[in-house]
Amino acid sequence: MANWKWDRSYDEDESLDWTIIRNGPIVKYFSSDILEQHIVDLKKMRYQVVDVSVSTWTKDNAHRKIREAFDFPEYYGENSAAFGDCLDDMFNRKYIGLVIVFRHFDNFYSKEQDFSEALLDSIFGVTWAWLLTGQKLITIIQCENPDFETNKVGGFVPSWNGWEWLNSRREKKK
Repeated sequence: MANWKWDRSYDEDESLDWTIIRNGPIVKYFSSDILEQHIVDLKKMRYQVVDVSVSTWTKDNAHRKIREAFDFPEYYGENSAAFGDCLDDMFNRKYIGLVIVFRHFDNFYSKEQDFSEALLDSIFGVTWAWLLTGQKLITIIQCENPDFETNKVGGFVPSWNGWEWLNSRREKKK
């Protein structure tokens, strides 16, 4: 077995992607300003970004909207297993990874909790598979509710990003 050696050129305190996902690959954001800046910076780092509002999603149209947003093939099976398979196929070596942004996720989650959790579970599974090949998958769930919580997905509860981890950083502006 080859010895593993730390690459000193990688500074986790300076690496935005590592800082975002250090507590898990699915991260919550409240501030649009912070989110927008992070998307710009992640694109500069050579991340592919799929940025989609789920505000008009329903259980009945969600898979069609997913197919459109992710540019999945017409044969997309419109179920959780097909979502995981097609997402796994998005591995693209011209990028260092993929960032999925679900805007207004808390509103959809409140209406379609089971569907939302199944979607995040599928993403979580693909995240681990990608990590084995050195590809990164970051999922950002943007929330309008500064106190939004989910059940466990993939065995953990998504946490707030490091910039908004403190409750006081997510207070609504008056």
